[in-house]
Amino acid sequence: MKHEMAEIERFARSYCTMGFVGPNVTRISKEIQEKVYCSNALEKDSLEIQVFVTCMFVFLMAFAITGNSVVMWIIYKHKVMHHGFNYFLFNMAFADLLIASFNVGTSWTYNLYYDWWFGDLCILTSYVGVAPTTVSVFSMMALSWDRYQAVVNPLRKRPLSRRRSLYNYFDHLVHFNHHSDAVNEVFSFDVNTSKLTPRSFCESAVSGGYDHMLFFIQFAVPLLVLSFTFARIAFAFRITDEVTDNSSKGTSHTRAKSKAVKMLALMVLTFMFCWLPYNLYHTFFNNWFSVQNSKYIYLGIYWIAMSSSAYNPIIYCFANERFRIGFRYVFRWLPLVQCKREQYEYSQLFPEKLRSMAISMQKGRGNSAKEFEKKISCRDYSTAGFPYQPAPDIVQCVLSSEKKKPSKIELLSHHDEEMN
Repeated sequence: MKHEMAEIERFARSYCTMGFVGPNVTRISKEIQEKVYCSNALEKDSLEIQVFVTCMFVFLMAFAITGNSVVMWIIYKHKVMHHGFNYFLFNMAFADLLIASFNVGTSWTYNLYYDWWFGDLCILTSYVGVAPTTVSVFSMMALSWDRYQAVVNPLRKRPLSRRRSLYNYFDHLVHFNHHSDAVNEVFSFDVNTSKLTPRSFCESAVSGGYDHMLFFIQFAVPLLVLSFTFARIAFAFRITDEVTDNSSKGTSHTRAKSKAVKMLALMVLTFMFCWLPYNLYHTFFNNWFSVQNSKYIYLGIYWIAMSSSAYNPIIYCFANERFRIGFRYVFRWLPLVQCKREQYEYSQLFPEKLRSMAISMQKGRGNSAKEFEKKISCRDYSTAGFPYQPAPDIVQCVLSSEKKKPSKIELLSHHDEEMN
């Protein structure tokens, strides 16, 4: 092995310093010769840059893993969250969790040091870097189409809301992409220090057209579909506002749909904004930057793209009351978050408990409505530090729902509110 390394070093010194290979240094195979790279930019990054990059990616991983884990727990643990819309949110949270754990957790060191440290995880990392992203963007397309059908054709059957269709859809997406990657050993020769350094590269045996294909599948086509669905939804809301009267039923029905559409639109805009620089860099601008600047430019672009896995839990928390309650309960140990177990158990995440308590109060076997509202209400604080007050008249709404049979319009409105 030492003799082989000596031969490789002789070849690299002759090839990189003099520009040609003498007849006495061609004993190594042609395959090994192709693995020798000449470089004058292999100096180590400063300690400040390494610490800064490490902190940025570790913070991103911790935030994304924690946030998406809480989202998955809220959807899985609470029966009221078990419906088609939230199944897609669970799917996206799981995909973002895989990206933060296996892609970001291994790729950022490779992009910083140009050396692969994780052996055969190269195959898994490359697969996780493509498949979950495709799952996320196609899930958003499915959600936008589901909202499009709910707004434009509210009485038409929506097959994506059925559990069987969801499982089949997810199964096709998981097997959408797989390509062979391998860890290759290369030798970098620094012409400044005349030092030969073995390095491991995680490389994929695909052509340049692969990046163009991913650009159309993960970005261009979804952008066209999402633009069409949201434009059609906006037009439908405009027509609805013109013909619908100011009745409480019509207003509540439209508001429930509009709230879900706005949340989904914010998710889509965030995803497109984060992944646009990454796709443009890989597809069009990969060779535009110098070697010394390209590493730091790519690290910044890569961080922005991977940060998309951490934003969705924030959007859910501020756009949906049930997610907000779940997050407050999980992080109740923080100084600015106050949420007792009673407040969590008698919240919108457990509507059956609210209903049973309301019935008990109506029959005179429980506390008064005023005492019960005082029990479950609290002056809580959101993550931004602003006081939060629960929705008023929650008990009266439950009581009034027991007195009369709801109409079809009310049932439809209640269904859309549950979906949100």
